Amino acid sequence: MEVPDLRKENGRNESFLPAAIGQSPFPAAGAFFVSHEPDPVLKSARREGVIIASVWLAATVYCCATCYILGYRTESHPYGLNDIKPMMGIPSWFVWGILLPWGICALFTAWFVGFFMTDDDLGKDHTSELESDIREGRRHE
Repeated sequence: MEVPDLRKENGRNESFLPAAIGQSPFPAAGAFFVSHEPDPVLKSARREGVIIASVWLAATVYCCATCYILGYRTESHPYGLNDIKPMMGIPSWFVWGILLPWGICALFTAWFVGFFMTDDDLGKDHTSELESDIREGRRHE
């Protein structure tokens, strides 16, 4: 009994499928040469992720600490009318603890995505192949 070659179905070369039952799906030793250098896209993504996480952590610590110090009342430090210093009708703890860091973060985000992030080459664009596969799938429904 002949086993069909599933690797060339639909004009594709699916080399991960064995040609016949009993054959090993793994390539011969030495067929793959894997680079031990990380992919440049991965390096860029890691660098950008570390920067974003660091800025997020710094902003979170600043917001929480500033709001706690400027706006939290305790029994040992009750607020009176002299402690409330509104800025344009907004409590000062909110201006310094929320509005200022969020404004700085918005400016940082605009700078980061506009000038720092890199647009790496991801290889061949497979959009047309995917669109034709989708169209073929709709015909079989």
